[in-house]
Amino acid sequence: MDQTRILLQSIVENARMGADACGQLLDRCADEGMRQELTREWAFYEGAARSAEDQLQARGIRPHPKGAMARMGMWMGMQFNTMTDSSASHMAEITIQGASMGVVEITKMRNSCPDASAEAQGVASNLITQQQEAIERLKAFLREKVVVE
Repeated sequence: MDQTRILLQSIVENARMGADACGQLLDRCADEGMRQELTREWAFYEGAARSAEDQLQARGIRPHPKGAMARMGMWMGMQFNTMTDSSASHMAEITIQGASMGVVEITKMRNSCPDASAEAQGVASNLITQQQEAIERLKAFLREKVVVE
């Protein structure tokens, strides 16, 4: 199978999941600073997904996000995970974990597709870099719950 197609499809799946996750967290986020960061991340993921989708469509390939079951599982997990703690710190932790998984997945896929086009490699590299930068920004929101006795 064409390595460019494989890499671009992986980017579409990763970026769409990231955008969905940011959108779900935005629905539950009250902290303005965290809302701004989630909005920024959502916009970046949307742009990365569109770029990969456009490249696939230019090759005559119909892009597709992860399946409905994967998206439903993420939605249910997000609902459960934020039910008792919707603090900016907890949302930052969730987002950092998701971005870290995305970095690993896209890096593995990029390394597995060395013959993918330069454009696809560029979108993958940009996605990895943006996720790593987001992780660094999100660290500012992390707080430990301190119980004062």
